[in-house]
Amino acid sequence: MKIWNIVILSSALILAGCTSTETATERDAQYTFPELEQVYSIDNFRMDGWEEVDKYTVVVNSRPRESYLFVLSGGLNDLRFAQGLLITSTLGKVEVGFDTVSTPQEPMMKAQIKRIYRLKDKAEKEAIKQKIIAFSDVEDTDTDNKSTQ
Repeated sequence: MKIWNIVILSSALILAGCTSTETATERDAQYTFPELEQVYSIDNFRMDGWEEVDKYTVVVNSRPRESYLFVLSGGLNDLRFAQGLLITSTLGKVEVGFDTVSTPQEPMMKAQIKRIYRLKDKAEKEAIKQKIIAFSDVEDTDTDNKSTQ
């Protein structure tokens, strides 16, 4: 009887792993923006402001009229209500795959920076924010529908 319990538990874990991998792959595709200029590091980084788009993305302003979209590897649930933003850097350089984003309220809950896109101007920034909000709303609706079934 114990072996069947182990087999059933193992099967459930494998299925859960496949589902989460599929969801991560879908999310990765959504948060890829070929129309934007992707950069892998920002030299002489000094944050001048920021705004949360959703729990996986944040727009960071650096220097006058220079903005970047940070795509995070995991969601930060408290990003919407955060009073500040903590971004790691080494000697003023922020790098994809190395540096992280967190909030002062939960400094140990860090999300690695997965991608950085340079935003040319205010119009591009607003357009990409609307695109992210549109598919975030669809994702939230799908999640709500699944939990009520």
